[in-house]
Amino acid sequence: MRFSDILGHEKPLNIINAYIENSSFSGGYIFSGPEGIGKKAVAKIIAEKLNCTAQQDRPCGACSSCLKMEKLQHPDLHIIESDTAQIKIEDIRGLQREANFRPYEGAMKVFIIDDAHKLNPEAANSLLKILEEPPADSLIILITHKPQNIFKTVLSRCKVIRFSPLAITLLEDVLINKYFIDRLPAHFISFYSEGRLGLALKLKDSKIFEEKNRIFDSFAVAGRPLDRNLTGQSKEQLRGYLNLMASWFRDIYLLKAGLPERELMHLDRKNDLLKLMREFSFKQLDSILAAISESMFYLEKNINSKLLLHNLGVQLWKA
Repeated sequence: MRFSDILGHEKPLNIINAYIENSSFSGGYIFSGPEGIGKKAVAKIIAEKLNCTAQQDRPCGACSSCLKMEKLQHPDLHIIESDTAQIKIEDIRGLQREANFRPYEGAMKVFIIDDAHKLNPEAANSLLKILEEPPADSLIILITHKPQNIFKTVLSRCKVIRFSPLAITLLEDVLINKYFIDRLPAHFISFYSEGRLGLALKLKDSKIFEEKNRIFDSFAVAGRPLDRNLTGQSKEQLRGYLNLMASWFRDIYLLKAGLPERELMHLDRKNDLLKLMREFSFKQLDSILAAISESMFYLEKNINSKLLLHNLGVQLWKA
């Protein structure tokens, strides 16, 4: 894979290419931006490009180094990640140890710390020692969607490169033309994923398009109680359902405000939205959206889900 295969991100990629061309890409960097937009993929391409043995058009994707990088088997590529809530000092001690050695096969050792906001205090302090005096042949890339949770001492010793989601229209075109998704599902997934390609690709193989319509048919069109339809779901599932409800009433709000239909997330339900639009005032919609937001807050506080959904249902229809 090359930078040309990465959709969007022209600005950060231009910055990265300038560092590489000036042979100044070493030390610590933070790749910051929403989840699922390709930050880690870019970091891997950098490792491949810096260690590619081709004379030009690097990474070539064909040399021994590139093939090992693509398989994550190159001895100079180290990825630190954790399935738990923390990245611990033991992981960073391994990085310290490896950084003290020269590259085994390539020109540069590359360390990628995924979800770097998970660094616990001991791990952050250990990393700090490397960042203060980084070896010239080592590159440390911290990947995060929560830069505010990274220790300031670490943040201050890294160059920050920010990544942004794709434009919704661009992502929709990609889903239609590259992944052959029908227009209306592609439109919904592009909006729902907020331009995050990684999330969109996960959603394209799910049943979320059919599921969201089942939910709307139940609570919005038929007016059935929420607690009868959604009780028993996990917190993560309920969070997703509440987000869908918020997006439904957001669409009604946008229609009443006169925005183009193209801006609707649920364009496939345009006729239902137009009918319901006449039943709600802006004041009522404000109350409904506030009630959903409040329910999201209480969901995180582990309030009984059946009670939460019952109360939300009452608030939705009394508004």
